[in-house]
Amino acid sequence: MNTFRSIILFFTAILLISCQNEMEAVVAVHDELMPKMVDISRLQEQISEAIPDSLRTEEQQNTIDQLEAANTAMMDWMRDFGAAFDFEEINKGKPLNAAKADSLKKYAQSVEALKEQMLSAIEEGQSVFDALKQE
Repeated sequence: MNTFRSIILFFTAILLISCQNEMEAVVAVHDELMPKMVDISRLQEQISEAIPDSLRTEEQQNTIDQLEAANTAMMDWMRDFGAAFDFEEINKGKPLNAAKADSLKKYAQSVEALKEQMLSAIEEGQSVFDALKQE
């Protein structure tokens, strides 16, 4: 019986460490993306100021829409993540129950998709703005 308890404790400790590492990874991606919000806002403003609505091409408007969608996606992700986990779970390594551990895996995937969306929008926005500067 003592060996069984030791095995259970061992696997529980591994699960806790795994969840802590995954939470740290998710928060690290979030922290990497936060400064990109400034880039998104700046590009939206620069493109919008450079071309009045009535003179924008479809590509330019799509780029502005893509930047807005990336901004909204980040805001929504942060709101949902903050509602799913409490401060101690996010910042202090408080153990997660099984449902929250599963939820964390989904947030780890979604933050990577968010990163891709934001970086793609920034790249496209910069490309459009650079082309505008050359006109």
